[in-house]
Amino acid sequence: MLYKFYQARRFFLVLFSPFCMAIPACSQTTVADSLPVPVVFVASTPCSSATRLLPGIPVTAGCELIKWELKLFSGTGKQIQGTYILNCEYGMPKQGTKGFIQGKQLHREGKWIMVKGTGTNPAAIIYRLDPDKPLESISFLRLNENLIHLLDSDQQLMTGTGAWSYTLNRVK
Repeated sequence: MLYKFYQARRFFLVLFSPFCMAIPACSQTTVADSLPVPVVFVASTPCSSATRLLPGIPVTAGCELIKWELKLFSGTGKQIQGTYILNCEYGMPKQGTKGFIQGKQLHREGKWIMVKGTGTNPAAIIYRLDPDKPLESISFLRLNENLIHLLDSDQQLMTGTGAWSYTLNRVK
């Protein structure tokens, strides 16, 4: 009797196991699984006269600090172009906190491209946001896969101090 029970159980397992394995796998697939994963860079930089103009912060705005979050979405497998989302929070820092006194939000979206070479370094890799809008374009020098550095409007490195830098760090 026990032998027939095991034979029947084995029959049902062999017969239905492909369906049992396929159903959970299909039900766990979501739309988010098919979306590209962005490369995300973040930083806190000073709000100088040069950095205000790059993301579009008004010259008259009370601003001492900018918090950057840049998401680069790849348009191709080669990652030489794609789309981006840039979110910046800026204003006067609220002492003793990570926040701002009446901070403002800035949001930009658009296309980015990778450009190879500069006047002084032909091997340099530059990420340029909104390349088709030269007056609104923002450029970053790729230092390595985890660091990019903000360039000014003359495509030169933004110069920081002992306390501040203009380098964005990759978040994993």
